[in-house]
Amino acid sequence: MEIKCKKTKRFLCNINYDEILSNIEKYGVVLEKPLEITIPCRTCHESEVYHVYKDHYVFKGNKTK
Repeated sequence: MEIKCKKTKRFLCNINYDEILSNIEKYGVVLEKPLEITIPCRTCHESEVYHVYKDHYVFKGNKTK
């Protein structure tokens, strides 16, 4: 899954969610909540917060640096 900046449409990161789930399940942990990630964008100078689900991600808001 590729995540892009909401304002500038610039590439921020690539997340392999299936691999993350398989690594977590090896330890007997079931992921019930979405992953919350914060990614800084060099272009707009803000950190963006996303909730990452298995098939999609949801933009939650910006944090200024």
